[in-house]
Amino acid sequence: MHLKSEEFADCTLLFTDIVTFTNICALCTPYDVVTLLNDLYLRFDRLVGLHDAYKVETIGDAYMIVGGVPEHCENHAERVLNISIGMLMESKLVLSPITHKPIKIRLGVHCGPVVAGVVGIKMPRYCLFGDTVNVANKMESNGIQCRIHVSETAKQNGLKANPSYVFIDRGNTEIRGKGMMYTYFLERNDRKSVWELCARPRSGEQTIDGYMELHDQAIYQEEGMNQENLAAENGAVPVTNNNNHHSGRKLMNGSSVDPGSHHVRSPTCTIC
Repeated sequence: MHLKSEEFADCTLLFTDIVTFTNICALCTPYDVVTLLNDLYLRFDRLVGLHDAYKVETIGDAYMIVGGVPEHCENHAERVLNISIGMLMESKLVLSPITHKPIKIRLGVHCGPVVAGVVGIKMPRYCLFGDTVNVANKMESNGIQCRIHVSETAKQNGLKANPSYVFIDRGNTEIRGKGMMYTYFLERNDRKSVWELCARPRSGEQTIDGYMELHDQAIYQEEGMNQENLAAENGAVPVTNNNNHHSGRKLMNGSSVDPGSHHVRSPTCTIC
């Protein structure tokens, strides 16, 4: 059978995975793992459909999407960057079966050329090939938890489609197999609120644009961890977790979690 493949001169790839997923698997039942991944991936799948990108595959806790493939489009970077913001917010609503606090994810985004085609006959898969795939994966694996790590090409393509993106410099980053690369973190999209990107209504106690909630780090805070340790661990500023009426667990930092309702609150933010 002849393999039909197609070259794409430019596209945008995103990889994401769960921080400490191996530890979660070791400390809970397989059923808990399946429930966790299903909850997370249903949320991600909705965002991919909402922003008209393409889900390539999932392998364990790794989730891979692409914009501009298999359908060509000019704003592929904008679509994927918007999805990345939505993914980070949605992940805050998925609780670890071990800690009953939101899971932490890493996200990496890169743009470049790929070759795509359907591989195999039994359970055929639409696969992407090329160095762009490798670099996008490295953006994720060399990223920082709860941050959207992007390459120079992803930043430039994003700004070309939408000048309202705000990036901050990470600086020169050692990328295994690629050497030093100058990379960035995506902070916000000043053209759209987080609530618009997630297609979720905003409650009265939430900020208008949602970016304070997006970058709220204290909801992940361990008991006894001070603000300096939290900032050092995440490279970002902290915030807190919410209250449970029945099975919520009160933390020493004054925050709490409701695994039943997935309602999270900090002194400054509420995510529900």
